[in-house]
Amino acid sequence: MIIKKRYPYWMAAPGVLFFILFFIVPTLIGLFYSFQYWDMFSYRFAGFDNYVSIFTNPNVKVALPNTLIFAAVTTIGKVGIGFALALYINQKLITKQFLRVSFFLPAIISTIAVGIMFTSILHPTVGLLNQILDGIGLGNLKQGWLIDGDIAIYSISMIEIWKWAGFTMIIFLAGLQSISKTYYEAAKIDGANAFQRFFNVTLPLIMPAFNNAFVLSLIGGLKVFDIVQSTTQGGPGNQTMVLNTIIYKSFGKGYYGEASAANAILSILVGVFAITCYKLFQKREVEL
Repeated sequence: MIIKKRYPYWMAAPGVLFFILFFIVPTLIGLFYSFQYWDMFSYRFAGFDNYVSIFTNPNVKVALPNTLIFAAVTTIGKVGIGFALALYINQKLITKQFLRVSFFLPAIISTIAVGIMFTSILHPTVGLLNQILDGIGLGNLKQGWLIDGDIAIYSISMIEIWKWAGFTMIIFLAGLQSISKTYYEAAKIDGANAFQRFFNVTLPLIMPAFNNAFVLSLIGGLKVFDIVQSTTQGGPGNQTMVLNTIIYKSFGKGYYGEASAANAILSILVGVFAITCYKLFQKREVEL
């Protein structure tokens, strides 16, 4: 009897141990070093100097808005397009399996490979996109997609949406397929049309999947680094820098304490946004 009572705790122990060793401990170590002058071989207490250095860094005035813009644009794009694709594929289609794989495929491609591919596609003179615009008589719409500081961060956002919308689609598709058909049949009996069934049945019951997709997309947007680094490296100038670019450059220059402080700030930012949004959408969830 004692063994049976303790069985759940023994089953949970590996997960708890993993959480402590690979999340709590690294977080505490990073937080410790954020208050140190650290050059790998030695460290001494720095107080809040590293945090002051981050907040007074002129690049933060560019990186922080860029991070927030990227997170907002990509979250809306991934969630919106992913939901639309899920609604389309959830129908009775002969090509359903093919479309599902095709839309999901970009999510498994290396981000570096995607960045290199789109750097070529969006090249201002020989890029495929601008050549297509020229070919169809829309040359006036040609842009320096990745070299114009005013639109570069939005161009990178579109690349991110292309890569991850299929992954978001899978989350929504799982949510849609978990909704029992009896709800729709009952709504039809009550005389509800297609729009009424969508707004009164599908949307309320898809909220748990929406919550997960939204929060995951938001976290991914706030943590952005690889797609920026593989396309513009933060350029032109520093106009597409994000918070993780500052962390990367600080580590590269040997400012480990400052980089740890920037990482702590980013972690807090991600945690605050993620928890707030999750709690907000959780209130709208409906039990199946």
